[in-house]
Amino acid sequence: MRAPALDVDLYADSVLADSTDLWARIRDAGPVVWLPRHRLYAMGRYADVRAALRDDAGYRSGHGVAANPVANALGRDTTLASDEDVHVRRRRVLMHELGAKAIAAIDGPLRREAEDLVDDLTCRRHFETARDFSSRLPVSVVAELVGVRGGGERMLEWAAATFDGLGPANPRGLRSAPRALGLLRYSRGLRPSAVARASWAASVFDAQARGELSAREARALIIDFVAPSLDTTILAGTHLLWALGRNPDVWDRLRADPSLIPAAIVENVRLASPIRGFTRRLGADREVGGVTLPKGARIALLFAAANRDEQQFPDPERFDLGRRGGHLGWGNGPHTCVGIHLAKLELRALLEALVPRVREIVVGRPTQLRNNTLQGIAALPARLR
Repeated sequence: MRAPALDVDLYADSVLADSTDLWARIRDAGPVVWLPRHRLYAMGRYADVRAALRDDAGYRSGHGVAANPVANALGRDTTLASDEDVHVRRRRVLMHELGAKAIAAIDGPLRREAEDLVDDLTCRRHFETARDFSSRLPVSVVAELVGVRGGGERMLEWAAATFDGLGPANPRGLRSAPRALGLLRYSRGLRPSAVARASWAASVFDAQARGELSAREARALIIDFVAPSLDTTILAGTHLLWALGRNPDVWDRLRADPSLIPAAIVENVRLASPIRGFTRRLGADREVGGVTLPKGARIALLFAAANRDEQQFPDPERFDLGRRGGHLGWGNGPHTCVGIHLAKLELRALLEALVPRVREIVVGRPTQLRNNTLQGIAALPARLR
């Protein structure tokens, strides 16, 4: 059976501002749809997307995860764009610094930074959430941990442009190209002498010296540290404050029972879904719900659509602290986000700083981000009382 066709633009401004209706159309149309404007298949149901993410032989990342061939060629040395043994080897280097045990070592500094941040914000009449709340830990702490002299703000600009470039070669993606190439040029020009000792970047060059990585791979893995450590966590943090401001009952429960903080973090990332989705190339024929997908075809796995699937998440728009069942906000399977432990630690530090200090969270009207791969709130006026 052929996939039903939907003549829609997955990357139109109106869709990027609010994809809710399109996600529902894609899920309702079938297990897989064909998007003729992008010459892509797309998948939006939770069970199907999760199964695809766990089928590394059928849904390949080694030919890139972008929706355009140029970005796929440029990203070929990264962990994200790799499969099987190559992926395991590259990921092992990253997880040496980003694994749960390694990340636990920065718990104290993150907590202190979060407490200072919340103390500062409670003294202000108002603030802008993305800039003043969500970015503080990733930009100041993570930039130092990476250990390169690029500056946190410049890294943030580079990372956002890199995600924009993973969409199609549309005007938005083309406009982002010079900034995205800035990160690529910077990483390829790095030398071991230019990075801080005992930093994440230094660990990559140490792996190169041990013969675990090629020179090109070592420099590409700098991108793998930067990308998952900045924009996605910032978007999740901004959504967190917005969601708690919009749901005072949830905030009251968290204040009364801080043991619910881990559940709040997980549910928030489900709703935020900072990554709209990545593409894969079919490594073999696959059949999904009666639809045949041919080897060599490219398909968009829509994490954000899957995270709103009412078959998996009843009343999916509700912030439910008691919800069960894993989501795909950090991916799933072999390519689960390498920054998951860092993101959880940062969000927990923020919540644990907020709970004893803030009675009420007041939020204004959000400005939505428009990015080919990222989704979320770009700006949000707020006040802590």
